[in-house]
Amino acid sequence: MTENRDAWMLKQVLDQPEVYDAILVSADGLVKAFSSGLGQDQADRIAAALSGVQSTSSATAMFCRAPDDSWQQSLVEFTGGFVITIRAGDQSFLSVATSGAVDIEQVTFRMHEVVAQLGREMASEPRHDLGSRA
Repeated sequence: MTENRDAWMLKQVLDQPEVYDAILVSADGLVKAFSSGLGQDQADRIAAALSGVQSTSSATAMFCRAPDDSWQQSLVEFTGGFVITIRAGDQSFLSVATSGAVDIEQVTFRMHEVVAQLGREMASEPRHDLGSRA
């Protein structure tokens, strides 16, 4: 599988023990970058699913009396692994897939470090409806 041209942003996260793959996704579900363990079609499917997870997480903010736009991160646990998703700037988020033996705190810390270092590179402009007639 070939690595996409923007995957360099993900290298520091992928260097963490027990991290399998990483993906950078715009808020509307478009893939911005993905690790070499994923193909383009797989990355597209995962991005769409993660966009739904992030949207659902954001929609439940009121459950903890938080503002609608206050989502920061989500953790989904599976038998044998985790998917960690964090805000990666305006209109984008970063997700990693890990084994069950991962140090979640360390990986999440590194993800936030990468976002802080590359914030502008990771942000996405909102997509405008190009098909409508004004």
